Formats: sequence, C-alpha cells, structure tokens
Amino acid sequence: MAEAAFSAGHLGELTRIVSPELVDEVLAETKSVQQRVRLLPSRTVVYFLLAMTLFPESGYLGVWSSLVAGLAGASGDPSATALRHARRRVGSAPLKLLFQHLRGSVSSATTLGVYWRSLHLAALDATTLALADTPANSAHFGRVQGKNGAGGYPLARVSAIVECGTRALIDSAIAPLACGEATHAVGLLRSLRPGMLLLADRAYDTYGLLRATADTGAHALFRARGQRVLPVLHALPDGSWISFIPQPSHAHRLKAWLRRGGAPAQMHGLGVRVIEATITTTDREGASRRSTLRLITTLLDHTRYPAAEVTALYHERWEAETAFFGLKVTLRGADRVLRSGTPHGVDQEIYAYLITYQAARIAMCQAADHADLDPDRLSFTVAVRAIRESVIIANCSPPPLRTVPEEPSRLAFTLLKPRNLHTSKRRQRTSDRAVKRPLSPYAYKSLSANRRKRHTTTTVTITRASDSVLTNAAAA
Repeated sequence: MAEAAFSAGHLGELTRIVSPELVDEVLAETKSVQQRVRLLPSRTVVYFLLAMTLFPESGYLGVWSSLVAGLAGASGDPSATALRHARRRVGSAPLKLLFQHLRGSVSSATTLGVYWRSLHLAALDATTLALADTPANSAHFGRVQGKNGAGGYPLARVSAIVECGTRALIDSAIAPLACGEATHAVGLLRSLRPGMLLLADRAYDTYGLLRATADTGAHALFRARGQRVLPVLHALPDGSWISFIPQPSHAHRLKAWLRRGGAPAQMHGLGVRVIEATITTTDREGASRRSTLRLITTLLDHTRYPAAEVTALYHERWEAETAFFGLKVTLRGADRVLRSGTPHGVDQEIYAYLITYQAARIAMCQAADHADLDPDRLSFTVAVRAIRESVIIANCSPPPLRTVPEEPSRLAFTLLKPRNLHTSKRRQRTSDRAVKRPLSPYAYKSLSANRRKRHTTTTVTITRASDSVLTNAAAA
C-alpha cells in the first residue's frame, strides 16, 4: 500500500515540467525526504500541494480524489487529518526551492513579443492575496487600515518581475503587507541582467531602486511621481531631456541650485532621460479624456530609443497586471481566500500557486514556439482548464521534461486549436477604475461606477522640453 501511494505523484500534463526527479532533488536539498516508509511520502505531498492550487474550491479529500481519479484505485486513501499533518511535515522550504528552479525567462531568442530593439522586456509590480482570518495570519501579515476600520482579511504582499510577452515569473517573493512595494522589490533585482529593460509604475520611483537597477547593468523605464523635481539639463530633439536625480543626502543641494542658479553644485546621483507626454483617449461616442504621463529612463540615446516609441512601450507594464489576473482570478478563483491558517502554511500555499502558474506558462511558451506564434495568442484560461482535466484523467505520469519536444503535447494541441486562440491584434478598450470590494457597504460612488468596456483610440503627444519646465521645477 505504501508503494502504491507513490503513484499519486503526478500533475497531469505539467508533470513533464515539474518532474519527479526535480521534486526529489529539492526534497533532498532541503532535507525534507521522509525518514520512514509512509502512506504519504514527501514527493506525493508536494504534488498534492500543487494539485490544491488547481482545485481551490475543493477540500483536502476532494483534491486527493481529483489527483488519484485516473489511477484506478492504485493509491492510498488518506484522511484529511493525515493530509494536513503531511503538509506540516514537508513545510515550505521545498516549495520555495522548487519555484527557484522554475522561475526565470521561459522565452527563446525567437519568441515573439519578448524583445524591443534588442532589449529583453520585464515588468515589476506587486499585488496582495487575501488570507484566512486567523490570529496568526493577522499578526504576521497585517491588514489594510482604512477610515472605516481594518480590512476583513489579512493580506500577503506578492512582488514579481514578469517577463513581458510570455507573462512568466522571472522572480517573485512574499512579504507582510507592511513591507512597502519599493522596499520589497529590491530583493528581486538579483534576477536582472545586462540587456534587460525593467518597466515599473510610479510606486517604484525611488532613487535607491533606480540606482540598484542601473547597477545590475539593466535599463529602467519608470513612471515618475508628480512631485519629482526633474530639471532640464539638456533638451533633446525628440522632445525629451536629460536630467539628474540626486541621492537623498544631496537632494537639498539640487533644490538650492535651482533657486540660486549659477554653477551646478557638486552632487552624487543618477543621470536620467525624461519623457513627458499627453495621452488622449477617445471612445466611439466622441468622449475624450486627457492625462499626462512623465517617464524617467536610463535609455539616454534619443536616436536609438525615440521618445514616442518609448512612451508607447510603457504600456507593456500592464503585462504584470495580466499575469496577476491569471494567478489570482483564473487559477485561484475570484475573491477566494487562501486556506492556510498559519504564516508557514501561507508561504507554502503561495509558492505552490507560483509554481503551478510558472509551469503553465512554460508549457504555453513551448507550444507557441512550436507553432511560431506570439504567446499572447494562447489562452491561460484554456491552459488551466486543460491541465485540470489532465490531472483527473491521467492514468500514468507523462514523460520527463524535454527541452524541445519532438511533437506537441496534448496540452499544446488544445492550446493551438484555432477556436482557442486570441486574435493577433488586441482591441483598445477602457473602463472606469473602481473599488470592486469596498470596505464599507455604503460605498455608493464605487457601486455606481460604469464598468462597461468601451472601444477607444489613443493618441500620444510628446511634450517638448522648454525653459518653463526648469521654472516649474524650481518653484516646486
């Protein structure tokens, strides 16, 4: 019976990516291998944890039933208590190390949509996951504090660097809610390499993060905060300008120089290029809306990286939001709270989600490369549904991972069906931003928001650098 339990060690089509050999390796490295023969060996428990992310609506016994449904009774029949104790025995270390093995770029040199002007595109962002409402989770991760009181659930912060084009996770980490986004992101910069371009919104506009990104050899393209002082040191023909961001201890010198003029003060900092643009969005009814976008980048060469193209490129930052939607809504389920009641269990469960998500993206990129398609055309929803079905109907473990599959897998065949492919060109659409789950039941403004998607046309106009920019900066 104990040997039969090993047959539950599979994840359907994803087993060729999360192979038994890889699972055994991380278990041995973290010293998490069972010390005696058990009905639930550690390898089986790891696959059970990954299966939990594919069937989040099911309890322990429901997940186990789905995992062994195609094994014709050749498996053990553990109780929910035994599965819970097995989770605690294995811990979170093997899952964290397994994610470290799978994280990273999943594209090849020929993958469509991953590079722009020979730069490897990546987006940095963070999100939160709602956790089980237990004292341990509340004490460790914290809650949102609003004017109407504390949030209903504790929240864990998940930061990630996402590969634009494939939406795979180059790196990711977990932290309590109190850890700021910019502070938490510094630990992810270890995964940046020369030749990469990191996109981020204004929440990451700090000198320390910009400096650390530049020190890796990668380039940065961040949205600037409104109060950021960016004087015109040299205007460029495309409307952008060269500016300077001082290190925090020298910020007062920059402000003093802007007030007094004369010779530049001696300062340490980072030279950047600033691009300011007006974004005009017009829908089919003729209604238009304007906003100002100010970008700071370490791409100083205006001839190689024109301002208009760089501004349009910044939209790729939303690939990170699309990745989080796939992780939090498509895979986990909308508004679903994680089941773990302790911080160690939360870490274990989140890493399991990251592993399953990354393995699915690897499979999708392999299928897209085999068919010479842009990975954006493959549906993550179709992939998750096909993977769940492969777990239930599997009667044996799929073959181990091959770097270049000789023929498409069953999952790839499903993904590449013409009816399952997205269109080659995305439609431009917009909808009003609103809080979907307000803390107060009397949030009438949020409830009355128009969430209907509208087709739009977007126009980008570069605001040329002028002396007025320097004057406004001095006034700030």
